[in-house]
Amino acid sequence: MQNFEPYVRRPLAFLGQHNAEDWRIKAYAVSAKLLPLPEDMVSEGIKYVMQFLPQPALTKSRYGVGFLIIHQGTMRNWYLLDWWEDGDIIHHQLFSSPLDNPGSITAEPDKSLIACVHELRIINFESEAWIKTILCSEAKPSFENYLSSHMDSSESNVPS
Repeated sequence: MQNFEPYVRRPLAFLGQHNAEDWRIKAYAVSAKLLPLPEDMVSEGIKYVMQFLPQPALTKSRYGVGFLIIHQGTMRNWYLLDWWEDGDIIHHQLFSSPLDNPGSITAEPDKSLIACVHELRIINFESEAWIKTILCSEAKPSFENYLSSHMDSSESNVPS
């Protein structure tokens, strides 16, 4: 039987919204170490991965909104880029860089990788935010409400 490290919730922070070519992407930081993440890791990560968003951002089935998770892990730095299409479908791309060279970002070759438990917390939050602000039949869909809802260390920032 393998020995597993006990789960310890990693600190996270909302980094704000980043816009490029009609895309509006919410960004988060997670760290196995301490926050804030190094500024170059954040700025270079955002700049690099945003170029992989499909164009055009706005179509009948693509809304130009999504989120990015920048995670300083224990093995690598991870960059998870996700966006919404076709009502309730999330698209996902994964990138990484060596811990000692955060600016050397590449697409992750292993397409079977999705996310770790720390990143899944944010993905779950974003899914719930999408349901409450876009898919809920009680209110008109609002991309502005979706973009203004974000996870933070208190995890309580989704409109009800």
